[in-house]
Amino acid sequence: MKFEKGLSTATLLSNEVKCKQVALLERDILLKNLKSVLESLRGQVAGKYKDEFEESVSMVDILAVQLSKRENELLQQKTEVTRIATSLKLASEDGRRIVDEERTNARMEIENARAAVQRVQKVLQEKENSSQRIGKQVDID
Repeated sequence: MKFEKGLSTATLLSNEVKCKQVALLERDILLKNLKSVLESLRGQVAGKYKDEFEESVSMVDILAVQLSKRENELLQQKTEVTRIATSLKLASEDGRRIVDEERTNARMEIENARAAVQRVQKVLQEKENSSQRIGKQVDID
């Protein structure tokens, strides 16, 4: 049960990482489009707007670097989540296998105990029958 909860949590984390990757991909495309638009406007900007324009291009470059770092972090998180999910899945399967083995062993022990009880009951019944026969023979003699 605990393993299954852990596996479920790992799956949720994995899904969250996937959503973040999609969002980063969309941001990356938007940044590339923005940079492309800014580059196409570069020649049309003059005077005091040229400095603001260059600052904007610089900001887009900084955002691209930050995005790249964040993508690397997400890849590491995804790898870690995948590793944890795999470990939890294996642990869950091992736990189920062990429980099944122990259950089978317990059933065999119960059956062996029942068989032993039946043998003892049979021996006791035979002794009782034997005692009754001996008692009848003594009464007859």
